[in-house]
Amino acid sequence: MVHVRYLRSKRTPYAAPVAVLAVVGLVALVPALSGASSPAGLPAQSPEQLLADIVAAEPPQLSGTLQWTVNLGFSGLSALEQETGQGGSGHSGGEENFDPLTLLADDYQVNVWLDGTTAEHLALVDGPAEEVDLVRNRDQAWLWDSSTQTVTHFIWGDRAQTSTGSGLPPIWVRSTPEQLAAGLLSDLGATTAVTVSAPLYVAGEPTYQLLVTPKAASGSTVDHIEIDVGATGSLLGVPLQVAVYATGQSSPAIELGFTGVVHVGPPPASELTFTPPPGAKVITRTLGAGHGGRVAGGPGGTTTGTGWTTVLSGSAPGLVSSAGNGLVSAATTVVQVAGQHARLFSTVLLNILLMPDGRFYAGLVTPSVLEAAASASS
Repeated sequence: MVHVRYLRSKRTPYAAPVAVLAVVGLVALVPALSGASSPAGLPAQSPEQLLADIVAAEPPQLSGTLQWTVNLGFSGLSALEQETGQGGSGHSGGEENFDPLTLLADDYQVNVWLDGTTAEHLALVDGPAEEVDLVRNRDQAWLWDSSTQTVTHFIWGDRAQTSTGSGLPPIWVRSTPEQLAAGLLSDLGATTAVTVSAPLYVAGEPTYQLLVTPKAASGSTVDHIEIDVGATGSLLGVPLQVAVYATGQSSPAIELGFTGVVHVGPPPASELTFTPPPGAKVITRTLGAGHGGRVAGGPGGTTTGTGWTTVLSGSAPGLVSSAGNGLVSAATTVVQVAGQHARLFSTVLLNILLMPDGRFYAGLVTPSVLEAAASASS
């Protein structure tokens, strides 16, 4: 199993980065290739060769620390945190104490253990009394939240497995740079240019720098994506860092990468097992065929548009119905869409539109693209 421990920064206490990574995963890329460079100290590598190395790389066996950094140019989440309170009082009493919006306003360190095949462990620690762990082994996963003393046990069958080799349903496949890069390199085709830039070191490891850039993505908020790929040894072709740059920004809006030292080799078996703590509440959820890897009964979603201007839409009546209270109004602004009063959550990279009929529209696109998608379906 994989155990990941998230060590929160001192700015604000927030939860695991699954939700934002899922949104970033909307930007899936395989490219029309162009250009090549000759990184100093490493053999020259073309984009085609580097992408081939990524595809051929074996899932790594390693342990280390990930740094998750966000810089979305949005200050409203400080007000949102004041509404929810440090003790989570703003939550609606659900089973899990996660608020996806909190992922957009803080940095994390995450300790990671990967066995390369069937197991992994991710863990986040908010302080001496709070911890979030995700442990996965084959067809089961456990999500532990110490703030609620709750374990959510996920089970899924063969038809709910993915073909990524990780054995995880789609909800879990964006938790490391390798997994994130796989999603980012999937299917953008002719809309994308890919080049190799100067090499650099990531967590002490030499890497090639793969730059992925929209050729002409009017309406996208993405300027380019940098994927730093291991250049030698067992880390050859393994993405060690992914950074997403928003249009007009000189620093990454979102960055996920290894820091410190990457320890290559099988992690300790003790880090890949999970037993619910004494007294914990255990909730079992089945991820079955026919749900596309989603929790049975969970919300669905559809996509419109293509490539860099893909928009995800779906139904979120609970969130929309609370749009008038202080919690949501602190993080959104009122906009007029198709003659209706909608609410917009906006950052330099991610935008989310909440419609009064309970639908949402989200993407790494400008607000006008979301508004056009909402108007077209009205």
